[in-house]
Amino acid sequence: MRSCLFAFLLSVTCGTLFAQAPKDPLIVYDVDTYAQFKGGITGWNQFVRENLDIRNLVNSIDSTTYVDYGLKQTALIEFTVCEDGVVCDIEIVNKDKISPEFAKEALRVMDKSPKWTPALKNGKPVRTRFRQSIVAVL
Repeated sequence: MRSCLFAFLLSVTCGTLFAQAPKDPLIVYDVDTYAQFKGGITGWNQFVRENLDIRNLVNSIDSTTYVDYGLKQTALIEFTVCEDGVVCDIEIVNKDKISPEFAKEALRVMDKSPKWTPALKNGKPVRTRFRQSIVAVL
């Protein structure tokens, strides 16, 4: 039986994204109040810690993957928070910098995200883009 020692780090980068050509014309970048995960950064960290399955990730990565991507991997995730707080249009920006296994797991966790408190513009909920990072040390 093989034993693994692993550590898990989580890094959160909050804020909306500013893109030159938005995919969704309904996305508002200049908001009065940013979208927020219920419970704030602490709640977000707890959600990711409880849902990211790093054990299966460690067991699925072979030595070639370790050499190609390293022991510390950071998934940069962009997503939309809709007016009703639903998270959608999830993308990993740096897929070429992380292992396919970690990318798959990061997307799985984001798909499980509960509703957020939506961003506000002039007191009304609006769609906005966000970037979060999830860091794992394997």
